[in-house]
Amino acid sequence: MSLRVFILGNLCEGNHHPYDIKKMLKSDNLEDVQKLNDGRLYYNFEVLLKQGYIEKIEVTREENRPEKTTYGITDAGRKVLEEEIYAAFKNFKDVKSLYSSTVFLKHADPVKLAFLIEEAIQKLQAAKKRIVEDWNLLKHRTPINVHLIQEHSLSYMELEISWLKKLLAYVRGELTEL
Repeated sequence: MSLRVFILGNLCEGNHHPYDIKKMLKSDNLEDVQKLNDGRLYYNFEVLLKQGYIEKIEVTREENRPEKTTYGITDAGRKVLEEEIYAAFKNFKDVKSLYSSTVFLKHADPVKLAFLIEEAIQKLQAAKKRIVEDWNLLKHRTPINVHLIQEHSLSYMELEISWLKKLLAYVRGELTEL
């Protein structure tokens, strides 16, 4: 999951303080996927600010409290968010790597997303086919415990393919509920 995409996507929805983003990560149950500490969060905000993808909107200070900076997204930030969503699908590794991009799909072109998801499905299916072909040559010589590992691996790939197919249906407007 990309913290950068999560920050930019949330700033597309409205202006936020970094701590707001941290709370959203927790409330969306993505904290386990994205191990996050305050240093990493604030560092990402600083990098995005220096790159011109976000801007300071307001700095407030309450009594006996540190400054609180609220950020908003720039036009360049909106563009890079869209590009990073596409890149996440183009460079598909596993479903977890797509979580933050999936949350913000509405900021990307559905036709382009559908194409990239189809490519990811095809790549995963081809990889599964190669693994099965290789396995068929070896399975008669392997112990049962290795069969269990192989079974788990193939089941996991099937689950990922199934999830991508559902996401594709959603992007195409064919899936409205689960």
